[in-house]
Amino acid sequence: MKICLISSTVLPCLPLDDPENGYNGLEQIVWSTAAGLARRGHDVLLVAPNGSKPPPGVTLHGTTRGESEEQAYSGYWNRLPEYQVVIDSSWSKWSYILKIEGKLAAPILGVVHAPIHTMYQSAPPVLFPCLVAISQDQSVAISEHLGVNSRVARNGIDIDFYQRRSVEKTGRYLYLARMSRIKGPHLAVDLARKLRFGLDLVGDETITGEPDLAQRLRAQAVNNIKYHGGCSRDQTVNWYSSAKAHLHTAREFREPAGLAPLEAQACGLPVLAFDNGAMRETVIHGMSGFVVKTMVDMEEFIRTDAVASLKPEDCRASAERYSLGQMIDAYEQLAIEAIDTGGW
Repeated sequence: MKICLISSTVLPCLPLDDPENGYNGLEQIVWSTAAGLARRGHDVLLVAPNGSKPPPGVTLHGTTRGESEEQAYSGYWNRLPEYQVVIDSSWSKWSYILKIEGKLAAPILGVVHAPIHTMYQSAPPVLFPCLVAISQDQSVAISEHLGVNSRVARNGIDIDFYQRRSVEKTGRYLYLARMSRIKGPHLAVDLARKLRFGLDLVGDETITGEPDLAQRLRAQAVNNIKYHGGCSRDQTVNWYSSAKAHLHTAREFREPAGLAPLEAQACGLPVLAFDNGAMRETVIHGMSGFVVKTMVDMEEFIRTDAVASLKPEDCRASAERYSLGQMIDAYEQLAIEAIDTGGW
């Protein structure tokens, strides 16, 4: 198949082992999908910011990093009719305009990487929008919010890259995500201040647009709390390998999937997460972590050192359900279905 994958204009798409590859989520999924489809013999075009490093066998159409997605679309729209299917992971999904105008016969798989209510108030006005959710919970949310069907392609991680390393254990909890309120780093800090456990804060603050939050976190990072900022993907493996447990404190955020909890589990690290969105899918309660309803519940699991009862190999087994192979299978099968049937 001739397949076009569209990323955002926010960050470049880079291989995991690239030293410049720091915080990302959507971009890593797009890069990995492009790589997997190309390895299977498909003709793949990747639309991503200049500075991206496409996988072997993938052609790059460069956009300007930081430009609006509308502006980026003006530079690649005329290439889309060359392809049998478009997998659009951008935020705004301007590719649907071409379909609305009747200039694109190919199906568009619109991959939803954020809570659906933050992206759409109504479905793209085409006969078959072919929306793709990244978890079962998100698929339910799409149906509830938009009244349309979706298919599921669960995010995958490179389980060969994310493996437990022989590094010294710190006995400290880890928060690893961007420093954004919706991800809850301030809640992790509040827990550590109250219960006096060791906490490492690791994550990007440069793209969040929340300097006041970063300032607060830095000011509170004293004694048992340390603020480290962003790091490379390679360095995250050391963090996951050395920590006691990963705190996924996105209490108010209906998590569409969550890559960091999967990466942590792949490295044998249990996860403590709020029961919101897809976390009951990605974390097996009582086996690879604990999924809690309230801050009181979270405090109790920390006070009782509940994660000490969990085995690294069980955490690893949980993460292996989310391999890159299963993700590539899903996108390949959905592309074939959309081409053969017209979509959903």
